[in-house]
Amino acid sequence: MEGILGRIVAIVLGLLALAGVGVAAYSGFSNSKASNVTQGLTTTITNARAQFTQGSNGYTNFTTAKIANLITAGIFPSNWVNGAAVNDPWGNAVTLASAGSNTQGTITVGGGGSETAAQCANVVQSIKDYVSIKVGATTFTPATPADPTTAAAACTPTATIAVTFQ
Repeated sequence: MEGILGRIVAIVLGLLALAGVGVAAYSGFSNSKASNVTQGLTTTITNARAQFTQGSNGYTNFTTAKIANLITAGIFPSNWVNGAAVNDPWGNAVTLASAGSNTQGTITVGGGGSETAAQCANVVQSIKDYVSIKVGATTFTPATPADPTTAAAACTPTATIAVTFQ
């Protein structure tokens, strides 16, 4: 009887350990996606600044309609480029727009329901050096940055994240 009880306890403990590993792996994967989005946004913004501030047109051509040309120019991280399209790590199409009388660019990610609210909040809090970040109906600025509670309140699994930069 003791042998059977010992085996049952060993099996239960083994299953609990496997469940713990599964939860840790899922959490790591989720954090990795948010990190990849933040890193990709930062790379895109840095490359756009370097290339668009040199011309007299500002960010006039920083638009979704010109995305194929911007891919060729190397604006986006290579892991975001899929042929003639640019997708964020969540699988959503990236959209671009010129803003602020062509003195600013806006890049929008998310919105397809494939990100979690926690990933959205992580990204919103991680972006630095921006004019504004709009999440749903909430706008964050350097004067009113996102903190854990405001980011969590703004973020949903279907929220888009629009980062405007100069």
